[in-house]
Amino acid sequence: MDMDSFEIGEEEEDISVVWFQQGVPEAFKLFFFQYYPELFRFARVLVQDRLTTQRVCMDAFFLCFDRRADLSSDEKIKSFLYLAVRNNCLDHIRWLNNPANEGKPQPDPVPPPTVLPRNIVRDLFE
Repeated sequence: MDMDSFEIGEEEEDISVVWFQQGVPEAFKLFFFQYYPELFRFARVLVQDRLTTQRVCMDAFFLCFDRRADLSSDEKIKSFLYLAVRNNCLDHIRWLNNPANEGKPQPDPVPPPTVLPRNIVRDLFE
């Protein structure tokens, strides 16, 4: 099935969650492109830096994929992503406000899951 032309309806939503839980890369990509724009806007308000915003969102998606077995519905995936983005933003703000971190580089981002094909990861970063 061509996931680029896939529209989410009631029945398809259930199958996309099942595919996501099973680690199907195209399902990850589907949820990424569905939620990334709104999560980016949400995070941008909190951290106000484009690169940091991109990073906290990507970290949230990679963490979500790592915990996909526990996410049994579209609503749970969306809630997880919003909470992860919020927490990542708050962690970033705390890190910035800690005088002990002055002059230190920011912590490394979460690496992409190794089960995601390189072409999918490349598409996400583009």
